[in-house]
Amino acid sequence: MITIRHVVCDREPYFVPDTATAMDAARYMAGRNIGAVCVLDPEGKLCGIFSERDLLKRVVIRGLDPAAAPIRDVMSEPRAVIDCADTPRKALERMEQVGSRHLPVVDGEKFVGMLSMRDIMRVEISEQGAELQLLHEYISH
Repeated sequence: MITIRHVVCDREPYFVPDTATAMDAARYMAGRNIGAVCVLDPEGKLCGIFSERDLLKRVVIRGLDPAAAPIRDVMSEPRAVIDCADTPRKALERMEQVGSRHLPVVDGEKFVGMLSMRDIMRVEISEQGAELQLLHEYISH
């Protein structure tokens, strides 16, 4: 069975420090082509999430200067997290519950990375492809 650990284990854990500005986070996200980033405190603990939606609603619409807006003032509180041992199906259910397309991934209390709806779709497509291949082999023999 595929777990969240399998989905995020081989990639950089995207985050910015809580001392960053909204501009720092926006540049970080743009440079990596991601829609949200976790915000970590000096001890490496998750303290928030900053997304494209936060940039729009909490910075642009308010008329704030992104270069001067502390990330702590414009980030969202993490409404939910997902553990490495959980399944993509559970992550999808949690995303639907909280109305989010991104979930921070933790291993116990330790921050591991970020899971997106796109990641879950890749897993689902891969699993369906494997099932179709098995069915094709079964029918062909």
